[in-house]
Amino acid sequence: MKKYLLLILNLFCALHLLNAQGTWTQKANFGGIARCGSVGFSIGTKGYIGTGSNGNHCYKDFWEWDQITDAWTQKADFGGTARARAVGFSIGNKGYIGTGHQDDYYLVRDFWEWDQLTNTWMKKADFGGTETCSAVGFSIGMNGYIVDGKDFWEWNSVTNTWTQKADFAGNASTAATGFSIGKKGYIGTGLDGSIPTVLQDFWEWDEITNVWTRKADFGGIARDFATGFSVGNKGYIGFGGDLGQGSCYQDFWEWNQLTDSWIQIANFPSLPRENAVGFSIGNQGYLGTGLCSNANRLQDFYEFNPEDRKS
Repeated sequence: MKKYLLLILNLFCALHLLNAQGTWTQKANFGGIARCGSVGFSIGTKGYIGTGSNGNHCYKDFWEWDQITDAWTQKADFGGTARARAVGFSIGNKGYIGTGHQDDYYLVRDFWEWDQLTNTWMKKADFGGTETCSAVGFSIGMNGYIVDGKDFWEWNSVTNTWTQKADFAGNASTAATGFSIGKKGYIGTGLDGSIPTVLQDFWEWDEITNVWTRKADFGGIARDFATGFSVGNKGYIGFGGDLGQGSCYQDFWEWNQLTDSWIQIANFPSLPRENAVGFSIGNQGYLGTGLCSNANRLQDFYEFNPEDRKS
């Protein structure tokens, strides 16, 4: 009897672990040309992907994905020049794209607003820091934030002004990833170009106190050009590369804001990649495009559902 009870218990634990991993579902491929280094964000039940590069040419097209119909629709082209490795986030019913590099790798610092209601772009005040690419952006409330190396800037959407905040407390990094949960912003992984080495540390910024606090290191191995998003009080980071050594990853990890702990979830079911796009809509996360280790640019697009997570 004891042997059977142990077997049942082990089976229950295995099923629990399986269910706790979350599920991936392939959705309609991104509507534009396959690419990497794009920008993504969500507004309501719509997701958006635009700009990016195929390695030789940068793009400025901008696409909307409807969560209800699983269909892509091309919207007005991005208002600035074609670029890759820009920063993007949304505030209310508006989306924002800025910084990045052009075809000639000329760095830019212009910053643009897209209005979902009118499908029009308007130039806003240039990013407060220097010209840059591969920075990290997120939004909290009515403000947007960009981290570039050690420099950290806040954009006020009401006054259209940039204000420098407390320097990022980690190593001066690029090609990191980030997201926000409530009044906190988070940045992790990336590349410290001064050594150079890929990073594994993970940091929290408090909008109220303007203080950076180191949290538990990212649960996977160190990497650059990873992808992140948040759902509820959980953050997710995966994908990425190894300092241009030819390997990309497909593992994904969940961070719990309440316990400051990482748990590995189900691996991404398609090709490993870096420089991909991630955002969330409601209780689901979405990931797509990117660069595979065989130098192929990608077009596929997936939904992650963490709803069966038990913790």
